[in-house]
Amino acid sequence: MEYNNIQPPNINRENDGKGIVGSGSSEHLATCSLVLDSVGIPYRIYPEQSILTVPDARVEEARYQLDRYFEENANWPERSPSFPVQSQPGRQPTVLLIGCLAVFYMITGPWNENTLWFANGAINSLAILEKGEWWRLVTALTLHADLLHLAGNCIIGGFLVHMLTSLLGSGTGWLLLVGCGAAGNFLNIAARETVHYSVGFSTSIFGAIGLFSGLQILAGRNFRVRNLLIPLGAGAGLLAMLGVEGERTDLGAHFFGFICGLMLGLAARHLSLHRMAENPGFQRTLLLLTLASIIICWLLAMK
Repeated sequence: MEYNNIQPPNINRENDGKGIVGSGSSEHLATCSLVLDSVGIPYRIYPEQSILTVPDARVEEARYQLDRYFEENANWPERSPSFPVQSQPGRQPTVLLIGCLAVFYMITGPWNENTLWFANGAINSLAILEKGEWWRLVTALTLHADLLHLAGNCIIGGFLVHMLTSLLGSGTGWLLLVGCGAAGNFLNIAARETVHYSVGFSTSIFGAIGLFSGLQILAGRNFRVRNLLIPLGAGAGLLAMLGVEGERTDLGAHFFGFICGLMLGLAARHLSLHRMAENPGFQRTLLLLTLASIIICWLLAMK
């Protein structure tokens, strides 16, 4: 339904003596009648002529009330600017890249701190904060503790990642996902007083939820509290529903991933990065940059 097609009353200024203050469709005249009812101005509708009249003495007052109403409600309800979805979303490399996590799991196997993959690539707060092994913030995103951990991240993550990259483009989406994951991992260990170990792509997945929330907070033309509360509430609900179950769930990583996504989503919306979604060259460059950063991190981990 179109809401912003409301037009000011079609007032015939040449018929002052006849008390005509509005003309047009029956829906339009019904709206005019409600306005006049609310301010206590008597009126009469002539359906066969598609006009609305008021007593001559109330013409100017009626016109003023109608003019004010239609001016104030010309763009109500406010529409949120839509995100341009890519015209060929089937070309999104979501399945391929999420599938790479499964293939990589076949190479690394489940959690085993004695293997090079986990010894050199997992989150180890002591190694990161005291030895400067910052690459672990990224490499840990590609490791998983077991098959159930992997399956959950691939299924839920694949759905969210595909939605995100359809909105922002494959390159922008994946770069932000890895950025959220790395930043969330860092905040998670910085906030702890004890040595912490973790692996998994779920930090980035909750970063995606935060990104969606951040992108929607500034969606309206004018700031309103509901524009802030609704996306935050939805994101917090998903965090509570998906991010706190299981003995080995890293709630801190999920929480900080969400917060980082929220901040990056606000920045992405402010910079209008969604407008670059259909620029294939730009998206390809960002995607290659993201993949290159992951490969470089693993090369540093294995040197």
